[in-house]
Amino acid sequence: MAGTSYLTLILAGRLLGAASFAGISVLYVLVSSLASGIFLPVEQEIARRRGHERGTGTFDPTLIRRAVAISMIAVGAACLVAVAAHPVSLKLLGGNVSLLAALCVGLPGYACCFISRGVFAGTGELGRYGLQLSVEGGFRLAGMVGLVLAGSRSVAAVGWLFGAAPWIALAASLVGRHAPLPRAAAVSFARGGPLVSALGLLLVSSIAAQLLMNAGPVIIQLFATSAERARAGAFLAALVVVRMPVFLFTAVQPSFLPAMATHAAADRKADFVALTRRVLTICLVLTVVSTVVARAMGPMLIRVFFGFHEGLSPGTFLAMGLSVGLYLAAMILAQALLGRGLHAWTTAGWLLGVAGMVAGAAFPGIAVDRATTGFLSGAVVAACAFAVLLAAALRRWPSPDASNTVSQPKSPVSPNPVP
Repeated sequence: MAGTSYLTLILAGRLLGAASFAGISVLYVLVSSLASGIFLPVEQEIARRRGHERGTGTFDPTLIRRAVAISMIAVGAACLVAVAAHPVSLKLLGGNVSLLAALCVGLPGYACCFISRGVFAGTGELGRYGLQLSVEGGFRLAGMVGLVLAGSRSVAAVGWLFGAAPWIALAASLVGRHAPLPRAAAVSFARGGPLVSALGLLLVSSIAAQLLMNAGPVIIQLFATSAERARAGAFLAALVVVRMPVFLFTAVQPSFLPAMATHAAADRKADFVALTRRVLTICLVLTVVSTVVARAMGPMLIRVFFGFHEGLSPGTFLAMGLSVGLYLAAMILAQALLGRGLHAWTTAGWLLGVAGMVAGAAFPGIAVDRATTGFLSGAVVAACAFAVLLAAALRRWPSPDASNTVSQPKSPVSPNPVP
C-alpha cells in the first residue's frame, strides 16, 4: 500500500500542480488522520483482545458487534462536525465541496475496514488483511492513472478516489470468507462500559499520534502567506518521501500487537522484550537509511516525481527524517505498552508528544519551519516519554519469565484486563 500511495500522490501532484494539490494533500491528511485516528483504536483493541484470548483460552462472541455500534456512532459524530464546521473544512480543502463529500462518504467505509482488519489480525488471517490494503491502494492508483490518461484535471475526481477506495477494498477482502471457529468455549462478557473505556483511551492516543505525524500540511495551510501556500503541497510531498519506514511498519503491526498481548497474557517476559527489541532495531535501521537518502536526494526527488519547483531544503529533509525515526520508535514502544494493557500510559505518551509539537510550532518563523520544528520536537518528546514508560512497565512486571514452560495460561496482570 505504501508504494501505491506514493505513486497516487505523485501522479496527483503532477496532474494538478502544487496549488491545486494543496487541497488534495489536506484531504489525504484528513482521511489518514481521521480514519486512522478514530478507527485504528478499534482495530488495535480487537486484535489485542483476540491475542489476549489466545493466551488465556477465552473468547468473546459479542466483541465485533459492539465495536461496529461504537464505530458507527463515531462516524456520525465526525461527519456532523465536518459539515457543521464547513467554513473551516472548505478552507482547508481549497473550497471544494466535493472533497468534503468524499471525506464523509469515505469515513464509514474506513470504519468497516479497520474493524475487519482487527478481526483478520486477531484470527491470523493476514492474507485477507494484506489483500484489503492492496486493493485500497491499487484502486486509487488505477483511478489516478485513468485520470492522467484521460487528461482530466478534476480535483473532485481525484478526491472521490479517496472516498470510494475503502468500500472497494472492504468488499474484496470479505469475498468468500468463512469465519474461523474459536478454539475455546464462549464466555460471558460485560457490554458497553469496558470496551468503550478502552476505546476511549485508544481514540485519544490514536488522534494524538496522527496529529503528530500529519499536522504539518495543516499548519502550513493555516499560517502560510499567499506566497507560501504552494509549500503545503511540497511539505506533504516531502513527508511522503521520508516516512517510508512508517508505511513499512504497517506490514509488521497486524502480527506485532496480538503477539505482544499473547506474551503478556502468558507471562512470557523474555519473549516480550526480545520481540520489542527486534522490531525496534529493524525499523530504526530502515529509518537511518531512508533519512540519509532523503537528505541527499530529497529536493531532487520532489522535482522529478512531483514536478514541484517550490521545494524544501536538504536541512528540512534531514529534520523530517529524524522526526520520522523518533516517531516510529514511539509507535513501537506504544504498541508494547498496549500489549501489556496499559492504555492510560499509552495515551499519556502521545499527549506529551502533541504538547511538544505545539511548543515547537509556536517558535517564530515561516510556516514550513514551524511545521518542521513542531514535528521534530513532538517526536523527541513522544519517543523519550514512551521509553521511560515502557521501562517502568517492565520493572513492574510482577513475576520473572522463568522458563517459558507454562503448563496452563496464566491470568493477565494487565491493569486493564479484558472484561
